[in-house]
Amino acid sequence: MRLYIVADMEGATGITHRDQLLEDGGARYWSGCRLLTGDINAVIEGAVSEGVTEVLVSEGHANMRNVLVEELHPAARVLRGPARWDTKPLCQVGALTADFDLGMFVGFHSRAGTPKGLLCHTWASAVVHKLTLNGREVGETAINAALLGDAGVPVALVCGGDDLAREARADLGDVETAVLKDVHGFDLASCWGPKHTGPLLREAAARAVRRHQQGDFTPFIVEGPVTAEITVIKDAMADRMALGHGVERVQRRKVRVHGETATEALSAAWRAVQEVFHEPAGWLR
Repeated sequence: MRLYIVADMEGATGITHRDQLLEDGGARYWSGCRLLTGDINAVIEGAVSEGVTEVLVSEGHANMRNVLVEELHPAARVLRGPARWDTKPLCQVGALTADFDLGMFVGFHSRAGTPKGLLCHTWASAVVHKLTLNGREVGETAINAALLGDAGVPVALVCGGDDLAREARADLGDVETAVLKDVHGFDLASCWGPKHTGPLLREAAARAVRRHQQGDFTPFIVEGPVTAEITVIKDAMADRMALGHGVERVQRRKVRVHGETATEALSAAWRAVQEVFHEPAGWLR
């Protein structure tokens, strides 16, 4: 049995603040990397105990090189490297094939605009105010579940704060969740330590695999054709996005892209978001 894990970082054990998420946080960042890697390993241990034999972890946070490879469970490989559209056009998801049996999300967070959501955002907090698929607002849980769903892979477990667990159940139905902290605000949560969350994650992953074997989960499918709309923070961002092929400007700060499937629409949406970060060569400035 093959398991596909998408790993973000904000929802990992004990993480509540930016200095745990980016390298300029120094020792706190490296502590965050250890906490994230510990969560991933606990999930893998639980899954392997119920028959999973192969795991691919797709990194999905910032530079996407946060998992400590030297500490990674031996059943797993990790897909590392930045989400440039030309090499990783689905942002947090890469190297996904239809022969994976199930998916799990580790370290996830609630979507942009979630009231008191812990470190909540969608894709890029500096750019995206809101993202919808066929008119329904989505965050990274539903986005990545739709990508896995197009490959025929169901999501069995989502791990993060209690705000994220509520969003996951609302979007995906009766999915397994592992709640690692109770959220009180954007950078405030009551956190359990790894001695508590490790066993919790192992048990949740094992339970999710057993439920998968019983046929409890189905792929999350957004019926096509699919329209993605992105509302951005600043007018200039929409200006930049609208220069891209297939991007329609529908309001001052809203653009629209289309695809026959969620995968096609989300790839076009990620390309539009990435274009906001484009830096022209010096001689063009």
